[in-house]
Amino acid sequence: MKKNIRSKKSVKHQFKIPVKKLPDTLAQEVCNPLWKRIIESIENGEIEPIIEIIHLIDAHAGPPCLPHPFIKEVDTFPVKSVRQGMCNFIFFSDSLNKNQWILCQCTSFVDAIFSTIYSGKHKSSAGDDGIISSIKRVLKKSNTKSRSQNKKNKAIFAGYLLDQKRPYHHFYDQLKWLVNLKTKKPVISNSSFFTPKNLSTKALSKKKNFNSFSMFPAVIGSNQLGMKLDQYSENMEKIVYHDSLKSLNKDLINYQYSQVIKKFKNFFGYGKTFTLWFGISGQKRIWIEQEDFLPALVEQLNPWFDSFVFLIDGFTQYEDSKYSLIQGSKETSVNQDLEVVDSIQKRLLPFSKVSIKSLVGQTYRKKIQQCRSVDFFIANAGAGQLVPHRFCKKPGILHSNEKHCVFPTGINNTTVRLIDKASVKDVGNLFSKGKRAETSGSGLISYSINIQTMIKMIIEMLELRG
Repeated sequence: MKKNIRSKKSVKHQFKIPVKKLPDTLAQEVCNPLWKRIIESIENGEIEPIIEIIHLIDAHAGPPCLPHPFIKEVDTFPVKSVRQGMCNFIFFSDSLNKNQWILCQCTSFVDAIFSTIYSGKHKSSAGDDGIISSIKRVLKKSNTKSRSQNKKNKAIFAGYLLDQKRPYHHFYDQLKWLVNLKTKKPVISNSSFFTPKNLSTKALSKKKNFNSFSMFPAVIGSNQLGMKLDQYSENMEKIVYHDSLKSLNKDLINYQYSQVIKKFKNFFGYGKTFTLWFGISGQKRIWIEQEDFLPALVEQLNPWFDSFVFLIDGFTQYEDSKYSLIQGSKETSVNQDLEVVDSIQKRLLPFSKVSIKSLVGQTYRKKIQQCRSVDFFIANAGAGQLVPHRFCKKPGILHSNEKHCVFPTGINNTTVRLIDKASVKDVGNLFSKGKRAETSGSGLISYSINIQTMIKMIIEMLELRG
């Protein structure tokens, strides 16, 4: 076995924790054939072997037995799981509470493995910083608690953590796979952006003398698969959309009736309304002209429309928790976005034919329900496009800074287009100064796009002729 460079060991467990970087030689270091096959399948984008082992764990009534990845002929069992940051850590040991190791899940079923022998990741796993910082916090807490909890019991599988801090990872690294697993196990997380109604959220009662553990419903991360559309993604998107509308049967009938009336009025010249979904940001990766755009749009689309409805989208809330504070700030993401909405509303006061509705702070379910009436959207190319583009399949325009397009999936350049990067000029991180601003990642960089460039594209895509 190769030794980790500059590794530190935790006080109690003696796990090898690299200081800065995890070696990506996990596939070479595991000696057990099962784990070698799993790691190589993740690296090669082979889905079925991963789904197969998840099904085996899911179907097991008692504590699942899995071989130690680095020691031959040693059976181990899960004893607990700990959720931290972007990761879920499942702790294993043998029947005598020896030969301990930890399976780390982030965007895939396995992203890293920590043990007393070797700790590393596979070649396509998530970033080192998030994994290392999370495991250090988990082990620190575990060492503190272990003084009074020396006895470890085997753990049964209690259910899935449908739980990620970022919406894209929630839908395309977790929910995408969970809805295709067709499991009867419950969803037991408390911070979920969206849980289909057909999935049970009641935790199973613990069996006598047994602990429990939970897993991310992760197979292979979308980033690792190239962020491409596949049957699993498309199925998930359909389920999310239709599940959001299930409780709206009566409202849906009313909506369909209102659409008929709207078309009738438009046909006979009673007035034509343009309903636009407009995504904004008050925290990072801001289109700096966003507050001035809508007044300019109303003025220039005046010849074609008699009224305008703007649904302004921003921060999206978990389905089952309260607003969370931004770290180091007294303000919430909701309040920051609402300040932008308020500024836009003031700029639109001179226009009597404009109606505005803020969607900031609503859930994905509520937003999808309200996106049905939209004619067109303008949103950032990250998670801001999820509702109008991916779930509701509306036509529209996506934008981002020069280097960043978080979520390029499904941009067909006909009904949905991405603003040409030649029309984008980065202006830096608006929330940092000095060296910190210079070293900001591309996801934090705000940018400028000429308003006329955006309006010209809208007129062209709507085929408006004067």
